[in-house]
Amino acid sequence: MIFVSNLFVVSDIHGHLKQFEEILTHWNPEDTLVVLGDLIDRGPQSLQVIEKVIELNQTYGDKVVFLKGNHEDMLLNFLNNPTEKQVHYYVNGGLETMQNLLAQLPDTTSNESYPVQAEAVKTHFKAQLEFLATAPTHQIIGNVLFTHAGFNSEFATLDETTEREFIWIRKHFLQANKTPYVNVFGHTPVSYIHESNDVWVSEDKRYIAIDGGCYMSGQLNAVLLNYDGQLLEIYKVQ
Repeated sequence: MIFVSNLFVVSDIHGHLKQFEEILTHWNPEDTLVVLGDLIDRGPQSLQVIEKVIELNQTYGDKVVFLKGNHEDMLLNFLNNPTEKQVHYYVNGGLETMQNLLAQLPDTTSNESYPVQAEAVKTHFKAQLEFLATAPTHQIIGNVLFTHAGFNSEFATLDETTEREFIWIRKHFLQANKTPYVNVFGHTPVSYIHESNDVWVSEDKRYIAIDGGCYMSGQLNAVLLNYDGQLLEIYKVQ
């Protein structure tokens, strides 16, 4: 486990570089930056957001933690099986990401078949895709469990949670959190939890949901916690 003074957390940027850079103005680089996945899809600058997180990771090392989200998972699955996965990926925002990536390649690539496009992307963006593919699905820092989506809250330990559940699960917060940790998560837009785009905190303060639905609402949220999981500050940009 990593113990630090404070933790600055953001999630579900979805290709919105401007909001991401604006929210980062509230981050003190002496604190750990935790990005809870879904850098990509639905927004116009997925590649630039990926490269921004890579740049931060290279500059600040383990002060920057990135977790894989379900949209990173969908991109990787599509690139490995474009014929079968294209419809599902594109209808969930992947079209915008592929347009963004293909714009960096020769013009003729966009006219090729999906398998040829996928191979070109895999070849040209090998380092960026490796960064996404090797990211963990969850991280415990101090008394805080960071996940993109959540965990299997039927259990008091994380051993029963699959890798897929960490990035895809829904409605885990409807059950009491039996683990020793405060869970901070994205994935489910908070407007689906409490009819607001602002950060949601459960009554017992054991769950903190931060996905402001940036791709729908234009609002990107961030929170500052200490390593005990106490919420210190809430930030938002619109």
